[in-house]
Amino acid sequence: MTIAEAIQKLMPKPDEVLERFSGNQEFMEMFVRKFPEDEAIQNVKDACQTDDWDKILAAVHTLKGTSGNFGFEALFNACSAVVTAIRAKDYDGARAGIPKVLSELDAVCEILSKVE
Repeated sequence: MTIAEAIQKLMPKPDEVLERFSGNQEFMEMFVRKFPEDEAIQNVKDACQTDDWDKILAAVHTLKGTSGNFGFEALFNACSAVVTAIRAKDYDGARAGIPKVLSELDAVCEILSKVE
C-alpha cells in the first residue's frame, strides 16, 4: 500500500490536513508514517489497563489532539467521546468507549503498517 492509499483510507478530509502542514505533502506524509511510533499510543494502551481516570484522561486527550491534527476522524471521535465522558464523571460511559478508542487506534496502526 502506498502512503497516498493509506491517507485516503484514514483521512476523510486530506486537503484540510494538508493545510495544517502548510501544503507540504511530503512533510505531512513523513509525520503520518511516524504516527505508529508516537509515545501517546503506548500511553493510551497502558492507561486504559487501569482505573486511574486522570491518567486515562491525559493519555486519551493527547491522542485526541494528535488524531485530530492528522485528520483520523474515527479515532478522534472515539477519543472525544471518552474524554467527554470522563470530564462528566460518566465513568461507565468512558469505560464503554475505551474499546472503541483501542479498536480505532489499532485500525490506524494496521493500515499504516502496510505502507511500503
